Amino acid sequence: MRMTALAELKSGDEIAKGGRWLAGGFVRYVLALLYAFVLCYAYDVISDWWAYFGFTYMLDDEWMLYVACAVAAIPAVLLTPRPTTFAQASAWFLYILVFLPCMLVTVMQFSAGVDAVLTTFGSIFVGCLLFMVIARGEVRRWNVPEVPVRAFWLGLLGVWLVLMTLVLYSFRTSFQIVGADDIYNQRFIGASVTGNPIVRYSIALLASSINPFMIGLGLFTRRYWVSAIGVGSQFALFGTLAAKAVLLSPVFVIGVYFLGDKQHRMRGNLLLVGLLGVFVVTSPLLATYNPIGSDINQLTSLIYMRTLLISGATFGVYEQFFAIYPLTYFSNNNIISWFVTYPYGDLSVGQAVQSSLIAPTSADIGELNANFLATDGVAALGLWGVPVAATFCALVLRFLSKLVPVERTMLFTACATGFLLSLANTSLLTSLVTGGGVILTALVAVAPLKRK
Repeated sequence: MRMTALAELKSGDEIAKGGRWLAGGFVRYVLALLYAFVLCYAYDVISDWWAYFGFTYMLDDEWMLYVACAVAAIPAVLLTPRPTTFAQASAWFLYILVFLPCMLVTVMQFSAGVDAVLTTFGSIFVGCLLFMVIARGEVRRWNVPEVPVRAFWLGLLGVWLVLMTLVLYSFRTSFQIVGADDIYNQRFIGASVTGNPIVRYSIALLASSINPFMIGLGLFTRRYWVSAIGVGSQFALFGTLAAKAVLLSPVFVIGVYFLGDKQHRMRGNLLLVGLLGVFVVTSPLLATYNPIGSDINQLTSLIYMRTLLISGATFGVYEQFFAIYPLTYFSNNNIISWFVTYPYGDLSVGQAVQSSLIAPTSADIGELNANFLATDGVAALGLWGVPVAATFCALVLRFLSKLVPVERTMLFTACATGFLLSLANTSLLTSLVTGGGVILTALVAVAPLKRK
C-alpha cells in the first residue's frame, strides 16, 4: 500500500511538472508569435525606405506570412524559461535577433518563388531547432582558478588606462561628440586614425570587452563607481568613430543584468515582454516613419532597421548572392585559403556582396557584413551550411558556459550583449575575437568577484 501511494505521488508530481512545462511553452509560443507579427509589421514599414539596401518586400500572398509566423514561433517552446548557463541565455537573444528575423524576412523578400522560399525557411528552421536542443542542456562547469584580488584590479585598471590613453591621444585632433546628422562625417574623419591596426583593435577591445565587463562588474559587486567608469568610457569612445552601438551598449548591459532573478537566472519571458513593450511605445513612430526626419526617427531606424531586422535582411541578400556566385568553402579564412582557392580576389565576402547590391562609386568599397548563419553557413556551404553553422555555434556557446560559474551566468550574459549583437552581424570567429567573446569569457571566469 505504501509503495503504491509513493508511486501515485510521484506520478502526480510528474503530471504536474508536465502541465507546468506545457503551460510555460504555450506562453513562450504566444509571446514569440506576437513578436513575429511585430517584426513583420516593422519590416513592411522599413521596406518602403530601405529596399535598395536589401529590405525588399516582394510577397503577394499574405497568408504565407501568417503561416510562417505560426511555424517560426514553434522553437520558442524549447527556450529555457530560467537559463542557468550562458548557452541557454544566448538562445533567447539569438532566436530573437537572428533565427526569427531570418525565417520571416526571407518569406517577405520572396526572391525566387515558393519552392525556394520553403527551402530557405526550412534550412533556417532546422538550424534553429538543432541550436535550441544543443544549447538547452546543462553543462559541467570547469574549476577555473581566480586571479589574486590585487593583481586582477591592478591589471584590469592598468590595461584600461593604457588603451583609453592610446585611443584618445590618437583621436586628439578629431574627437567630438556629434548628433545623428553628423555621425557619418565623424566616421569619415576618424577612418584615417583607425588605419592603424593597434588603435583599431584597442577600440574593439575596449568597446566590446573591457568597458561592458566593468559596467557589469560594478553592478555585480555593488561597486557602482566601476560601472560609472565603464559607462563614461563608452561615451568617450563614441567621440572617436560615432558608433551608435557603443553609445547604447551600457543600456543593453544594465537592462539585461536586471532581467536576472535572485538565483542569477534570466527571466526569459521578460525579454520578449520588454520588446513588445518597446513596440507599443514606438508604434506611433513607425506609423509616421521617415528616416530623413528628426533624431527620434533615427532612433526608430536604430531599433528596427539596424538591430531587430538587419540580420534577416542581410541573410536574404547573402542567400540570393550565393545562389548565383561561387561558395567560399571557408576559404576566406587565412589557413583554409592555403588549400581552397578564395573566389573573390582582394575583396572580402562582405565587400563582394555589397558590390552586387550597390555598385561602388569609388575605390573605397563598402562592406555588408551578415550574421553567423549567413557568413559561416550560406556563404561557405549554401543553405546546407545553415544547420551546420547553427550547430557549431551552439557547441561553442556550451563550451564557453563551462568556464563560467553558475552564479556568474547572468553577469556574463549582460556583459556579452555586445558579443551576441556581433553574432547577429558577423561571423562566429569575428565575434569571438573582436566582438569580445573570448576576452569576456576569460575576464568573468578568472575575476575574484566578491559582493559587498
